[in-house]
Amino acid sequence: MNHDDDHDGMDGGKDEWEVLGLEKRIDLENLKRVFERLDLNKDGKIDVEELQAMYEDLGYKPRKQTEYGVSEVEDVIWEVDEDANGYIDWDNFVQLYMRCRKDKSGKEPTRLYNLIEFMVCDKDGGGTMSEDECMEILFHRFGKEQMKEMTDKLFKHNSDEAEKEFSYTEFLQLVDDKNGILGQAAKKGR
Repeated sequence: MNHDDDHDGMDGGKDEWEVLGLEKRIDLENLKRVFERLDLNKDGKIDVEELQAMYEDLGYKPRKQTEYGVSEVEDVIWEVDEDANGYIDWDNFVQLYMRCRKDKSGKEPTRLYNLIEFMVCDKDGGGTMSEDECMEILFHRFGKEQMKEMTDKLFKHNSDEAEKEFSYTEFLQLVDDKNGILGQAAKKGR
């Protein structure tokens, strides 16, 4: 799929971002930017080596072997790879993003989604996101009430300091569904 086209005339004049179910054009631009950043060799696919390289660039060390006998990176790709061809293409990428964005059950795989959301906020590629950007993600995931409660607890220690910057591993510690601070709090609120 050529994801550089912004308009597809076959869908009644809708723009690509509307056809995909995204809220705004900027959402599509952000997804394209992240996909292109992950697709190091520019072949339209994200493979194990490319995903591993991004994790390493962000200071995250994926497990070499999961309980399924494959590396964590291979497992992440398997979760998303709907057509079982061993890589993530643009369609897989967008489908996962939309499923996770709409998921209220907490059943969708979030490891790649977490990476996408982090990279959307890390616009300059510096490996961090701001406190405000983190709060925006929390709002989308948990809603206004839970976000306020979580951020009050989370950021109270930071009131006198300059705005906190989060690394990818710090972000994961916040949002990880099973082990993260906010993931546990969200389960209580579901």
